[in-house]
This record gives sequence, C-alpha cells and structure tokens, in this order.
Amino acid sequence: MIGTSVKFEQIGSKLVCRINGDIDAYHSADVKKAIKDELEKTSAMTVILDMSQVPYVDSAGLGTMVALLKVARTLNKELVLASLRQNVKRVFEMTRLDKVFKITDTVEEV
Repeated sequence: MIGTSVKFEQIGSKLVCRINGDIDAYHSADVKKAIKDELEKTSAMTVILDMSQVPYVDSAGLGTMVALLKVARTLNKELVLASLRQNVKRVFEMTRLDKVFKITDTVEEV
C-alpha cells in the first residue's frame, strides 16, 4: 500500500501543499508532520492545502486538519482548503468544519 504524499510549491506569497492520498488514521500523522514543519519554515502568510487528490478523510484526518489550523493560527497564517472532492467536502459539512475552515473550489481562487 502506497502512503500519502505531500508536495510543496511556493506560488508568490502563498504556499501550496498538494496532498496525494487518503488522510486517515494510517497516514494523518505523516501528513500533519510534513505540513506542520513546512508551516513553521515558510514565510508565506497563506497556506493552501490542495485536496484534489485526496479521495478519503476519516476522523483522524479531520483531527489532523484542525491541528494544522491551530498551528497556522498560532503562526498568524491563513490556512485554506482547496479543491475538495464532493465526498470529502460532505464530511466537512456534516461535522460543521466547513464553518471553521476557509474552503475554496480551486487553488487559483485563493
């Protein structure tokens, strides 16, 4: 089974984190560490999580997202979720986290 990967790309004053794979109990710790480390290093004030390649998020994944949001806020950075698939977006809506996170349809919108 292939793990979940995160690639980082600086676009102007924004940092785009392209997540590829599930954010679940098996992979969320790795995803969290990779993005947290990058959040602490980057000078970008806006960090965009490109979720277009994330087919599945479970409760552990949601916990990871909330933890990353806290880290971003502590560092006075904005965390934006972009390009969520319909089923993943539904999980955020059902848990009311769509009210907590800024969510956009595309990375370019941010």
